[in-house]
Amino acid sequence: VEPDWRVEVGRQEEAEEPAAARMVTAGSGNPIFNTCVSLFTNKHAKDMHDRQIHTLTRICQTYEGGFFVADLPVLREIVEHVAARVEDGLEVFVEPLCMLLGACSIPFVKETASEEYRSFEALCAMVRTLGVQLLSRDRSVQLAAGSMLVQYAAASEGQPATISYHHQVIEHSGMADNLSQALKAAEDIELFDQLLLLVLELSRTRELASQLVANDCLPTIINAFRVGFKTESVSLAVESVWNIIELVEESSAEISTLPTIETFKHLFDEFIEHGHRQQDKELRNQLLVLFSYCVQHEACHAYFGQTGLLETMMNVAFALESDHHLSTNVKNFVLTNAHEDFEMKRTLMHLVCQMCSDPACTELVANHPSFVPGMVLYIDERISEHPARRKFTKQQERLLQVQCLACLFTLVPHCHELFREVDGNQIVLEFMAEQSEETLRSGCLKLLLNTASLPGFQEDLGGRCVAMMLSLVREKGLHPLHIRQDAICVLAQLCRDCPENQEVVGQLQGVRVLTSNLDPEGEDVTVQSKTEPMVLSAVDGLWAAVAGNRANEMALDEAGGLGMLLALLEASEKPMHYMVVSCLCELLENPDLRESVAFWRSEKTKRGVVRMVIGMWEEETQRKEEEARLRMEMHVKEAEGKTSQAHVEELTGHSMHTKLFALLGQMGFQTDEKLSAKEEMRLLEIERYLALEDAVLWKTFSNELLEDGIRPVTPDHRRLQDRFERDEGIEKELGELVEGVKERERRENEADLKRFYERVHLEQGAKSSTAKRTHQGAPTSTRTKIIVDSHKAQIFPALINPQNVAAAAAAAKGQTPPGAGQVQQLRPMSATEQGGVDQFLGDATTARIVSSR
Repeated sequence: VEPDWRVEVGRQEEAEEPAAARMVTAGSGNPIFNTCVSLFTNKHAKDMHDRQIHTLTRICQTYEGGFFVADLPVLREIVEHVAARVEDGLEVFVEPLCMLLGACSIPFVKETASEEYRSFEALCAMVRTLGVQLLSRDRSVQLAAGSMLVQYAAASEGQPATISYHHQVIEHSGMADNLSQALKAAEDIELFDQLLLLVLELSRTRELASQLVANDCLPTIINAFRVGFKTESVSLAVESVWNIIELVEESSAEISTLPTIETFKHLFDEFIEHGHRQQDKELRNQLLVLFSYCVQHEACHAYFGQTGLLETMMNVAFALESDHHLSTNVKNFVLTNAHEDFEMKRTLMHLVCQMCSDPACTELVANHPSFVPGMVLYIDERISEHPARRKFTKQQERLLQVQCLACLFTLVPHCHELFREVDGNQIVLEFMAEQSEETLRSGCLKLLLNTASLPGFQEDLGGRCVAMMLSLVREKGLHPLHIRQDAICVLAQLCRDCPENQEVVGQLQGVRVLTSNLDPEGEDVTVQSKTEPMVLSAVDGLWAAVAGNRANEMALDEAGGLGMLLALLEASEKPMHYMVVSCLCELLENPDLRESVAFWRSEKTKRGVVRMVIGMWEEETQRKEEEARLRMEMHVKEAEGKTSQAHVEELTGHSMHTKLFALLGQMGFQTDEKLSAKEEMRLLEIERYLALEDAVLWKTFSNELLEDGIRPVTPDHRRLQDRFERDEGIEKELGELVEGVKERERRENEADLKRFYERVHLEQGAKSSTAKRTHQGAPTSTRTKIIVDSHKAQIFPALINPQNVAAAAAAAKGQTPPGAGQVQQLRPMSATEQGGVDQFLGDATTARIVSSR
């Protein structure tokens, strides 16, 4: 007879009970876990529900201080068995499962410091199993699982969530998928809040936030905005969406949809109508942060207009300043000067201005009765006592003025006619004249800089604005560098293609003022790094205010401005060359200025304009060659050839060679300087630069036609051939001229070399003659003369007895020497004898012997 298995299991439990009671301090590996598993897996015990529940209860009571990490594998198996019973409809296991989940919410116990890190896979599997419980059929189990996961996901031991080990476990467990499904299926508000709380914890880490986005959680979270702003769901949802968008950049594009904007409008309307509490206003401002992320996407701007949210934002922002009845929904409790309401006002102004790039939004803003006039109101000194302005403190009013100037900077180019209708230009000038604060003055200058070139604004601002800008530039000691730089830029915008404002500059001696800013030497050493933009602005201001106005051009010449521009061109870096050369080209269209430029010489190198430009041409050529070499080294594949369109764009817009060609063209390619042969050849090439580039362009264009299968008709073909022949003639002429320069250089070099050798021979002859005369005329004693003569007889026999030399020469020819056999008398040397001596002395070997003696 087989023993009763129930009796055996009971005896085993009774034997294990004392050990289980001691397990609280005994550590991991308690046999009760294996017993519990046997109760669920044994075919005889799997239906003993009471005993199973009793064992689960004992486990939870025993480990009320937390389960051991080493027991997680068997614990996960027990949770899966219990959850399966719940899914089978056995309600009696709901409470034990919730007890298990509650015990799991307590931090797991580590027997060694690194045990948790060595059990990474076991932890991931456990969290994955617990995440499945979020989809349980029983609401209590879902709440318990959600609470446990929230506790586990919360930052441990005061560490930020970004470095939490628990978040790494959750990330690798893939639990976000279960959470997403649970969110979409949740119908109970308490469960939904519990799940949102878990979403909030997960949204604090970039990786987990990315998983939430990938599992399409954002639309479900945003739908929570409609449950009522006074519920906890909305605050949890807003903060979660903010975290996700901040950590996952691409998520802002996913929520920039029409349904999302409609949900935003619904919630914003509720805040405006009923959000009078402090926490309501704080949550409302957090919602505006979400608005700002959506506004970054231009495709979303139209949705703000379609849903009416844009109009609501403008109504709320300027309800105080409006003389019209905008909306009854805007309550007074949102129009206070409290910090939250004040920040809301500034944020709404900024967001509306950002949406003005969309034509539909621009039309809505331009037609709004109080938005643009409301901004102008805060900078209109004539109505400083307006009730809307008196509502704010002085500090708040100043911040609003800065904000209005910044918003008008963006807004006015899109609705400039409306700005002129409210007399905005004169209001800005009056405001700038009355303000001494640097921030407000800088805001006015930036606004003028962005609007001065708009249609009709040059005439509206006129001479008064020109005078104010010149005053700011002139007073270097009173205004910082950036204020004066902005003033010069505004002046350039006012004077460009406007003769009336150019005349005002001349009348106010503005040319000399602008010229003084070409030299940054007088600036404070602390701002030397900012002087280059200042000099660029000064060049641009001179270009706009002087070019085309004869009186101002002559004033520039008298003030030495041309020389300063040329010195700047020589000393500045390449980025500044483009503007300076372009400015000089336009100024030299006045023939009266060319003479001053032609006579200019550099203080450092003493070069004139032509030689300086030739040097710049060489530098630009070397730069292009270096770029081509680097591209080749980096294996950058270039196109086989430039298209005709690209060639034209380069020549007309981006080529420094073209600008230098234009500058030398104004000088007539002539100079009084002495050029080297290399410089002459380069000047010849520069003079024909445009013709050569034109030839390349026509060849490229002809090849493109052939590639497209287009053949010119006979007359056009003849014109092309004539053109090619003319271009070949230009190239041939250039080659002949270059060869002529080379030949002339060769002849000059030969002549210089010949003159050099002649001079050397003359100097050597002079030295030899001087040495001879010195030896002949030097007084000597009889003893000294005997010694010297004996040395001469050994070394210079021709000098001692020239007759012996002549006799030896006659004997060699077979002649009788003159006076043979007779006593020879001393006589002076003849010319023939003297020539022999000179030849002897001229010998190089003899010269070395003489010098050694």
